[in-house]
Amino acid sequence: MVFNCPKCGRNVPDESVYCPYCGHGIGPSAKTSLVSAGGTLMFVAATASLIIFILAVRALMQIYTWYPPGVASGWIVYDQGLTVFSFIGFVFGLSGGILSLARRSYRLTMASAVICTLAGAGNFIISMIIPYAQFVYSLLYYFLPVFTSSLIATVLFYPREAEFKSKPA
Repeated sequence: MVFNCPKCGRNVPDESVYCPYCGHGIGPSAKTSLVSAGGTLMFVAATASLIIFILAVRALMQIYTWYPPGVASGWIVYDQGLTVFSFIGFVFGLSGGILSLARRSYRLTMASAVICTLAGAGNFIISMIIPYAQFVYSLLYYFLPVFTSSLIATVLFYPREAEFKSKPA
């Protein structure tokens, strides 16, 4: 049996999960493993953000014992930025992961994923402007685990609105 796609209006075979022409999900049962993979990536970003948060808080508490006051006052700005961005990344990465795996709300999932991605970008930028920053360490510790994983998750979620319930329960 053939029916029309609700988005583009073309004929779609009955057994299709997604429209072969526009990619629109045919129904709420259109579930793929890509949303689950995106949710897992959001948990990776949340875990990496939590680790960075813990290390940044530890650095804030001990910065004046590590450096002379004049040097510490300059470095504290960077640590505060890392603390804020990593906390935001943790909160929104965790909520994005939970919402995506439960397939609760597409809008909240996308908002959480985008905010987590932006927080990861903030962490990466701060890690690059810290004096004596090394690109390899910034890439390995900030860019890949936090920014890249949440960005990939966001890209995986974006075309799959049909897999989510329309309103949060």
